[in-house]
Amino acid sequence: MWQELWACMSQRRVALCVPGPNGPIELIYWYGILAAVGIFLGAFYASKHLEMEGEDPDIVWDALLWVLIPALVGARLWYVVQAVLGGSTAYSLSRPLEIINPRLGGMNIFGGVAFGVIALLIYIRVKKIKGWLLADAALMGLLIGQGIGRFGNFINQELYGPPTGSDWFGMIIPPEARLPQFASLPPETRFHPTMLYEAFWLFLSFAILYYIFRRYQPRLVHGVLTGAYFILAGFGRFIMEFWRPDQPLMPLPDIQISYSRFLSMIYVVVGLIILLDRLGYLRIPFIPPPQTPRQRERAFEALMTERRRRERARERERLRAQRRKERRQQRASQENVQGQSGDS
Repeated sequence: MWQELWACMSQRRVALCVPGPNGPIELIYWYGILAAVGIFLGAFYASKHLEMEGEDPDIVWDALLWVLIPALVGARLWYVVQAVLGGSTAYSLSRPLEIINPRLGGMNIFGGVAFGVIALLIYIRVKKIKGWLLADAALMGLLIGQGIGRFGNFINQELYGPPTGSDWFGMIIPPEARLPQFASLPPETRFHPTMLYEAFWLFLSFAILYYIFRRYQPRLVHGVLTGAYFILAGFGRFIMEFWRPDQPLMPLPDIQISYSRFLSMIYVVVGLIILLDRLGYLRIPFIPPPQTPRQRERAFEALMTERRRRERARERERLRAQRRKERRQQRASQENVQGQSGDS
């Protein structure tokens, strides 16, 4: 039994196996661990983002309960839909469990963002909170989570690119784990680690947005970071599609373009519309007008003034508590001295 468990645990993608009636059961995968870490760190940053804006950081953890399940469902459904549109016969309505089982395939970020945004809008409407601010924080956190998740793809040896043509650069994929068009290539063939390219771009995008946020926070209108996210994420995915031979193509007669590349172009367009609206160059009828930079600056100054007032109040309370403690210690010391004098 122990030999079977060890053989199960020695698989690259498996983190934990447990004994089962018919042999070891693969219970936990490294991809799942990294996905959970990414979700936690992304939500942690988003909560800190709200805290830096003077809002309750617990809003993020409350919103996560609303958004997480719809986002996972959307990511899985769009993966299946895209696979079927690309000609895959692996999924059928007669086998519904295979459609909802993420172990039999994967997920797609576009479906996750679409369903997640819908759930977030419902949450914002129900709770009546600042929607653009929460979107800014959540999407910046998503960059962190998605970037960490790409290392799970690296461990699984999936989402890689075409051969690099180099003897030293690239990752080696076992022939049995390759895409069909690469299965006959020599075992030592190296492939582009596209998932690591994308992880680098996601972390770089986060760094860019974080710099903008911290550099221009007093005058930065809420929603600008949301628009910038869609532009950066869409542009990065559009470029990455050059190294994604696994993506199904749209049935267009004269143009070879994948569904993901088409959606990444929509991302950029949506991001530009949001950015222009938030900066006041474009008005979208059903979206409330943004604050002007001067209004935003006044609001930020009021926030900082209130924060300093609270800090001074906490400091005064701390000093009062310290003085009370010192007086108690002094009285106790005096009583102790008096007691010793009485005993003598």
